[in-house]
Amino acid sequence: MSSILWSGSEVLNAIKGHGPSKWIAYGVSIDTRTLKKGDIFFALAGPNYDGHQFISEAIKKGASVVISNAPSSDFNDKVVIVNDVLNALIELGKFSRKRNKGKIIAITGSSGKTTVKEMLALSLCKLGNIHYSEASYNNKIGVALSLARMPVDSDFSIFELGMNRLGEISYLSDLVQPHVALINNVGSAHIGYFQSKKDIKKAKIEIIEGITPNGKLIINDDINLNTHHKKNLEKKNIEILRFGYKRNSDLILKKYQFFPKLSKIDALINNMNISFSLNAPGEHMAMNSIAVLGLSISLGFDINKIITPLSCFEAIKGRGMIYDLSIEGKFFQAIDESYNANPESTKSSINLLSEIDYLKSKRKILVLGDMMELGNFSKAMHIEMANFINNSDVNLVFCIGYETRNLWEYLNESKKGFYSNESEILIKSLFNKIKDNDLILFKGSSKSRVNNILDSLKEEKLKRNIA
Repeated sequence: MSSILWSGSEVLNAIKGHGPSKWIAYGVSIDTRTLKKGDIFFALAGPNYDGHQFISEAIKKGASVVISNAPSSDFNDKVVIVNDVLNALIELGKFSRKRNKGKIIAITGSSGKTTVKEMLALSLCKLGNIHYSEASYNNKIGVALSLARMPVDSDFSIFELGMNRLGEISYLSDLVQPHVALINNVGSAHIGYFQSKKDIKKAKIEIIEGITPNGKLIINDDINLNTHHKKNLEKKNIEILRFGYKRNSDLILKKYQFFPKLSKIDALINNMNISFSLNAPGEHMAMNSIAVLGLSISLGFDINKIITPLSCFEAIKGRGMIYDLSIEGKFFQAIDESYNANPESTKSSINLLSEIDYLKSKRKILVLGDMMELGNFSKAMHIEMANFINNSDVNLVFCIGYETRNLWEYLNESKKGFYSNESEILIKSLFNKIKDNDLILFKGSSKSRVNNILDSLKEEKLKRNIA
């Protein structure tokens, strides 16, 4: 079994709870579907569920204790009572941060947060004990949960910080109190919650408020800090490292090439030329790796110790993974970018189709879902994307979703594959139009159902191979 994460007395002290204290826990859970024996179960109440309805299930699955806002006559010896379960989780996260003596890293940005986190975790895995947030746990609940799960002896802990309003990253950064923070980029993601891209930039820069004195900030060289920000950083003696394409940056991406099996990257890092490979396609992936090098330098590591494990990074599901598929004797490749989509990341993914020399002979198909959370900007941004696609190397476009109707109307007729708001109908049309040696890019926000279309292709291959 795993190491002990919490003792009952520690938890009761941290959350000011009332109940049994003679127990130990190996993990922390907010979901009985994934709860493991020995976990603390926080019975959170949400808009679609109430964790208190699952107390019995949690205990049957072996929860060490349940944190609840009400007593349970059936399980008195297993229930700790608090006034507010979410606040208790946050307080446990704060306590966990105070007791940990390792290095804390926080990552924000409009895109690439999870990829950078995964890259960094891989790069550091042989240099100490690593703790990092699951999936995209980057809101108040996710960050508090990730903190509460942080082992006391972790050497490096990595957290994603997300937002959909001003003040949220400030709060999360203060919760995490990173020694090293990264602003990966600023784009149009979540612009529906803001008045402008300028407000998004303001929200992302809030991460500096929680950085500990004498800490480090790694920032994309596209992002300019104003006098107020610079004074705050100087006051806390925070060092700034810039990365990107600009000549005066500390870490510069000089050249990127993608070959059938890997990417080749040339960079200038603190005036030192380095070259390395990456098992993931796209210039945006290359730039993510430069950000990881910046984080690694800020943690005090020699670049040469980082490049070898970083070179082993492979794109993850929904974020650039490539599949070799075949249906009825037709062989084709699928690039899975179906986890998320905003205007900048979608353009980067489309550019990928033109960047890769060995793919230039392939017919390029784009399966595109809605770019969500764009609010009043949505129609204009989808129309702008149509114009971008019209001037790209994409040969055929299949669209699904309500918002992509605006894009579809402005597409060149020669590029129109099929539009439907029903995934089953779109899948049939796509099946019929796939040709041998095609390259298909799947791009859309996670709720756009683009991932379902790709899954259907993979399932169709499996069924036909079995048959």
